[in-house]
Amino acid sequence: MRVEFLLEEESAEAALKILVPKLLPPHYVARFRVFEGCTDLLHQLTDLLKGYRRRISQPGQQDLRIVVLLDADGIAARRLAQMEASAATAGLLSYAQASAGQVFYVLNALAVQELEAWFLGDRQAIQAAYARVHAHHFSGLPADPDTIPDAWETLLRVLQKADARAKKGKVRWAESIAPHLDIPANKSPSFQDFCQGLALL
Repeated sequence: MRVEFLLEEESAEAALKILVPKLLPPHYVARFRVFEGCTDLLHQLTDLLKGYRRRISQPGQQDLRIVVLLDADGIAARRLAQMEASAATAGLLSYAQASAGQVFYVLNALAVQELEAWFLGDRQAIQAAYARVHAHHFSGLPADPDTIPDAWETLLRVLQKADARAKKGKVRWAESIAPHLDIPANKSPSFQDFCQGLALL
């Protein structure tokens, strides 16, 4: 099985390069393609999926799957509708539209509200990555990280409480925290939805 990941930013690639080998069987081959933000990806998505549809229709190409991952950014329903419309226009069945047990080719996924919510879903992973961070640095944060509207800013504030010198570094955070994530214990619903979808590819 070949799985192509279409991503809006480099930090998502950094995280998934670490996580995907833990989420997919070893014989699956993953390829990552990073775009210049959500707008760039969505602008190209329908045409890209049409290209994948042509490839899948060729002999020996039916094992190709496409995963599209975007930040929800507070407009989850609208963003997901755009992604689903692109898949439908391209003639590719998506996970959301497939019946139970039906083969699908596109998994549209959202990190709610941002990728960093997935990291905040495992506070122990953040503490493992950054030794100065302790439990009290998360004081006041909701248990469900997907309800945090400014996830990357929140993560930065947590790190700065522990070390005033901490600076924004989305790729660096992904590379540091993702190896420590306890996948089944992660408290982000959107992360668990993503993992569930991957498991059914």
